[in-house]
Amino acid sequence: MVTTMMFSTFLHGNTQELQPMKVSALRLETPSKNLPARIQVIDQDVIERSGATDVVGLLRKEANLQVRSTSGNSARSTVSMGGFGEGGQLRTLVILDGHRLNTIDMSAINWCSIPLALVESIEVIRGGQSGTYGNHAVGGVIKINTKLPKVEPTGSLQFSNGSFDSFNLRGAYSQKIGEIGLTIFGDRVESDGYRVNGDHQTDSGGLRLDWGGESGLKGYLSWTLSNTDFGFPGDLNASALLSDRRQSTDLNDRGEEKSSNGRGGLSYEINDTWSLENRFGYLDRETGVNMPSASWIADTSYETFSYSPILHYESNSADWMIGFDYFKDEVDADTNYDDSFLQRRTMAVLASTNQSLSELWNWNGNFRLETNKNSGEYGGTILNEVENEEWAGAIGVVREFGSDDLIYGAFRRFYRYPATDEILVFWPSRGLNPNLEPESGFEVELGADLVFYNLFGSGRIFQQWMKDEIIYDSAAGSNVNLEKTRRLGFDLSLEWQLTKSMRSGASYEYVRATIEEGTFAGSRVPLVAEGLLRLFLELSPVDSLLLSLGGSYVGETFMGSDFTNSKDPLGSYWLHDLRLNYELSSGLTFFAGMENIFDEEYVSTAFLDWREIPGFYPGSGRTGRLGFRYLF
Repeated sequence: MVTTMMFSTFLHGNTQELQPMKVSALRLETPSKNLPARIQVIDQDVIERSGATDVVGLLRKEANLQVRSTSGNSARSTVSMGGFGEGGQLRTLVILDGHRLNTIDMSAINWCSIPLALVESIEVIRGGQSGTYGNHAVGGVIKINTKLPKVEPTGSLQFSNGSFDSFNLRGAYSQKIGEIGLTIFGDRVESDGYRVNGDHQTDSGGLRLDWGGESGLKGYLSWTLSNTDFGFPGDLNASALLSDRRQSTDLNDRGEEKSSNGRGGLSYEINDTWSLENRFGYLDRETGVNMPSASWIADTSYETFSYSPILHYESNSADWMIGFDYFKDEVDADTNYDDSFLQRRTMAVLASTNQSLSELWNWNGNFRLETNKNSGEYGGTILNEVENEEWAGAIGVVREFGSDDLIYGAFRRFYRYPATDEILVFWPSRGLNPNLEPESGFEVELGADLVFYNLFGSGRIFQQWMKDEIIYDSAAGSNVNLEKTRRLGFDLSLEWQLTKSMRSGASYEYVRATIEEGTFAGSRVPLVAEGLLRLFLELSPVDSLLLSLGGSYVGETFMGSDFTNSKDPLGSYWLHDLRLNYELSSGLTFFAGMENIFDEEYVSTAFLDWREIPGFYPGSGRTGRLGFRYLF
């Protein structure tokens, strides 16, 4: 339950001023210290000081998450947690203001479509959280919370330029007048990219209305529009990688995406202990792909509707949450081969509770029962409906030692439904694969938060037992279930306030992910780095200057689809970074930064094709950026 907000307090104050932060990480309105999970909160102060232009860059540094990219930039990156490699993005749930951003197929989230100017904080919740959130929440959850307006008008404007003709402009303004709050925000992100045809450009923005207050009836309505254009530089073989890692063999492969995302909520405080919350979500997304290198043209539209009513009970000794989640997802693909239309309906009932056993002991439990139905049409063939039913739950205890120290333990069951394009069968006949089972498993976790003077430590050890993990078997030409896989690991974060003007820290994660039974028994799961390490040192010789030095280590991994571990693994690598913040005046800050200072040549990710020939996607070289930020 490590909280980045605490680290900011170490820098600017003393630990006696800390108060438990109230988060809704497990959909319970309770202090984070009551929850048996490792929860990191990246607050507004950290976001501003980081100089990050997108959520991916922020998460890689501040949360030490594994990031892979096939384009050399953040726009199409995948972020994974908990030791999941190939398809890791399918096992990390991303939610914005309580609304899921993951799609029903295997497509990646467009991280640049999330305006960073709107983000108030990000909660990174590690471990299988299906009992609370359902599908995708196997390795962990990334929960993004947007800003709420205040009575005094507030705003921000940030501008930066950098290497490869990169440009970023973002701004936000909010004000509350009476019981009505208005927030307006916008982002523009563009870059030519490290690789040829690796460019991307995103324009996004929108508004949010908040109302209510004294009457106990509150609501909000938010609408975000985004438009992205990007290139597909493609993979490189070994010889091309050695000759020129920035080249592209697919010069004309392009993609575009347009999305419209509406979110709304209405809550009513029935009395001092009971409240009713309703959330509505609607997403309309259109993607276009033109890839001459693969003779592939596709226009795909996504439409999602969600509704979640939640009844909350809150008292001094107990918190309860009882609710219902409903999702209707549709994906309609028009390609130069065959067209398809797939629909998924999901309904779930869920409940969570947190109760005090004594002054120092708390226990937490949750349960979820969910049904999932898939149907559709492919190439004129009506597909038979496939229905699955799964359940998840967790129980955990927290023991406090004083105001800051605690230990916790949790036992959980989790699941994930196959994505629509995982269950789709293309050959020898069109249809849905009824034999592909949902993933499921159990997890046990032990963790602790400890504070000793100006040293703050947080960590956990965990083990997952999983059955029916889904992989793509290139020999079979389809997705199949593995019999059993296991993940054993730990992660640890340390923060140390060395002096009033110097702070340092380290975050380390170790996960050993192995296949336990079946054809690939004894092999490591591909694209899982056994070790991830993040080190940093912050110096503040004067109040107006902050200098930060950092280094990130990624351990070796086997390339995607190498389930026999017969190919040479991708080598480990270090990336070093530097950033500077200098406050020119009240509210005006100059910032600069450099990534991959030593221009390390590394491979971000790689996959074997059906002939077992590897294709490599090089990571970005040295990049610099500088700009100005104005807050009022």
